Formats: sequence, C-alpha cells, structure tokens
Amino acid sequence: MTLPAIFLIVTLIFVVALVWLHHARALSGRLPERRSLPALDMLRSALARSAETGRPVHLSPGASTIGAGEGQRASTAELLAGLSMIGQAASQAAAGGAAIEVSSADAVAHLALRGVVRQAYQTLGQSQSFDPRQIELWAHADAMAYATAVAAHYRQAQLEASVLSGAFGQEVLLAAETGAQRAIPQVLGSTHPSALGLMIITTPHVLAGEELYAAEAHLTTAPAPQARLLTHDTLRTIVIWLMLIAFGYGLIRVAFGWPALPGW
Repeated sequence: MTLPAIFLIVTLIFVVALVWLHHARALSGRLPERRSLPALDMLRSALARSAETGRPVHLSPGASTIGAGEGQRASTAELLAGLSMIGQAASQAAAGGAAIEVSSADAVAHLALRGVVRQAYQTLGQSQSFDPRQIELWAHADAMAYATAVAAHYRQAQLEASVLSGAFGQEVLLAAETGAQRAIPQVLGSTHPSALGLMIITTPHVLAGEELYAAEAHLTTAPAPQARLLTHDTLRTIVIWLMLIAFGYGLIRVAFGWPALPGW
C-alpha cells in the first residue's frame, strides 16, 4: 500500500471519528455558544409573516451545478449547502403553515430540491400540503438566464421575502437590484468575492463565505447538522494550525540548516 493511500485511509478514519464524537456531543447538549446570523433571523421572521399574509417566500440555491470538472467543485459544495438550508426552511414552513416557492437553474438540482422539500413535509406529517408545483426549473446551466428569470419573477409576484444562497457571480446584481427596487426583503449568500461585493450593496442580510455552510445548523437543533458544523470547524482549525506551523518552519529552517519540508 502506498503512502498516499495510507494517509487517505487515516484521514478518513479521523474524520469519521470526529463526526461520531461531535454527534455524541450534540446529543448531550454540550454545544458551544455561536454568534447569531441576522440574515437567518430575517428568514425566520419572513416565514412567520408568510403564514399570516399568504405571500410566499422564494428559496433558491442559485445557479449551482453538480460536477467534478474544473470550476465546478465549489459550485457543488454551495449547492449542497443551499439544499440543506432550503430543507430546513421548508421544515419551518411546513410546521408553521408558511407558503414557499423554490427555483433552480440546473436540472439535477431541480430533482434534488423536489426530494428535499418533499422529505421536509413528510417528516412533519404534512404530505398533503406538499405541492410539486412549488419547485420550478427557471433555467439550465446559464447563470445570466437564471438571474434574468428571478428579476422577472420579482416584478410579477407578491413575495414576502426571497433567499438567493448558492453559486453566484456578478449576474446576481440583476436579480438583487430588482428585488431592492421592489422592496422585497432578501437573504443573499455566496462564497465568491465578486458576488459578495454586489450583495452587500443591495441588502444587509448577507451570508458570507463560511456562513453559507453553517446556515443549516443555525436553522435547526437536530444533532446531525450540529455534528457536521463542529466537524467542519475542527478540520478547518487543524488546517490553519498546520499552515502556520509550516510557515514558521519555513522561516527558521534556513537559520538552523534544517531540511525543507517535502514538496517545498
């Protein structure tokens, strides 16, 4: 067995152990205190108002796609985060009687959204309230076309709020600015710097970077999302410390004549 294979197996075992550990920690209620995310507080308020007004809350994972090609890995991660967030929002809508509508810009994402939303209603015993027509495909593999469709929908529909959280680029301004002009409360989220700069100038409710991946755990108290978030934070902390140690070693190794690290 080669060294990379051994490293991969050890890493996998370590990650699985972390997930189990944090799941047990979540079950016992020993969770760290987290800062609040105002964007998600606004989403909860919008769902509560929707139950009273009947106006739907629009939910979208963005123009995200699923794939392993160049430039698609980040998009896939954002899509999965968006699906989890929409699933929790759908659960709250089913529990409180709020109206939601879900759109996407990818055929595979569309099918995944139908499954996620249906499962949210079924889990709460509200299968009769689920309507497949709530989930619509507005474009396919074309981010600009999707942003145009969202902007057009903003002009026609009476929305309680809109959530655009996923893979977006500069085209997000087309939809977000239309929403701002029509005074639609918006929650916008992305990991792309080009999109975040435009989101911030159109709404105060922005999920920036890692907040997008933490949204699911903030919307529910279920143990599994909490364990995923804690595992993610632990792995990120380990990576940061390894980078700092490697950087420090690189600074002092010349003075002491130490060998360079492999790959340097």
